[in-house]
Amino acid sequence: MPNINLKLLQTFLLAAESGSFRKAAEESNRSPSAVSMQIKDLEEQIGISLFTRTPQRVNLTSEGQVLFEEIGLAMADVQASLDKLTELAARRKGKIQIACAPTLATSRLGDILSTFKLRYPRSVVEVQETPPQAALAMLQQQEVEFYIGPEVPNLNDFHFESIIDDPLVACIPEELYAGEKTIRLDAITQFPLIMLNRKTAVRGLVDRLTREEGIELNVQYEVESAQTALALASSGLGVSIVPGIALGRNVDRRIRVVPLDNPNARRAVGIITTRGYVQQRYAEQLIALIRTNLRGEG
Repeated sequence: MPNINLKLLQTFLLAAESGSFRKAAEESNRSPSAVSMQIKDLEEQIGISLFTRTPQRVNLTSEGQVLFEEIGLAMADVQASLDKLTELAARRKGKIQIACAPTLATSRLGDILSTFKLRYPRSVVEVQETPPQAALAMLQQQEVEFYIGPEVPNLNDFHFESIIDDPLVACIPEELYAGEKTIRLDAITQFPLIMLNRKTAVRGLVDRLTREEGIELNVQYEVESAQTALALASSGLGVSIVPGIALGRNVDRRIRVVPLDNPNARRAVGIITTRGYVQQRYAEQLIALIRTNLRGEG
C-alpha cells in the first residue's frame, strides 16, 4: 500500500463522522468538490470503496467502517501523545523538578537554590529527596530533570557527571577523641557506632569495606539521615560515619571530624541525567551553578 497523506485520512474522518461531504468541507474550510476529490484519491490509493453516495448523504461501506474505527483509534492515540507533550512543555516552562540525595539536600542545596533564586527570580524548583535507585526511576519517567547525588553502578541508560570526590569521615564526640588525624575502620570497632541504615548508599559502602577488612562494627544506632547521625554523635551517643559533604559549612563543636584511613572510603558525587534527554534552559543554568558550588569555586 502506498504512503497515505495524513490530510486524506483527516478528511475521511470528517466525512465519516458527519455523513456528508458538504459538512466535512465546512469544518475543514474546503469546497465540497475538494473533499469529494480527496475521498476519491484515498479510495484509489487503497483500492477500496469507502462510501456509498446518495443525493442526501454518504454512508460508510463495511470496509469504510473498519477503516473509520481503526483510524479513529490511531488518531486518538496521536492526539493523546500531543496533549501529553503540550502538558510536559507547559510544566517545564519556568519550573524545574529535580531529585537530590538527602545528605546534599540538607547540607548544600539551600545555598545553591538561594543563589539560583537571586539570578532567576521567576523560576520555581521542586525538589524530591530520594536515594539514587528511586531517582533513576523518576528520571526514566521524566518526572525530574536530573539527580544530584553519589554515583551508582550499572548506569547503562544514564549519564553520570562526577563533580567532586566525597570521602567518608568519622565524627567523634569530643569526650571520645584521642587526637587522631586519621582513623582505621578496625580502630572504630572500640566505639559505639551510629550508622546510616541499609537503604543508604553510604551504608552499602561501609559494609563492603568492613567485609573486605574482615571486621565487625559495634553498631548501636541506625538512622535514615546523616543529619540525625551527626546530632546523635554531638550528644555523645557514639561515633558516626557519614559522607564529608553532609557536614555542610558548620560543624558542631562537640564533635571532631576525622577522615577514614582507607583509600576506598570515598565516593564520587555529581549529576545523573537520562541519556539523550534535552535539558530546559533553567535546568542547564542550575546544573552549572551546582558544579560551581560543589567545587567551591567563585
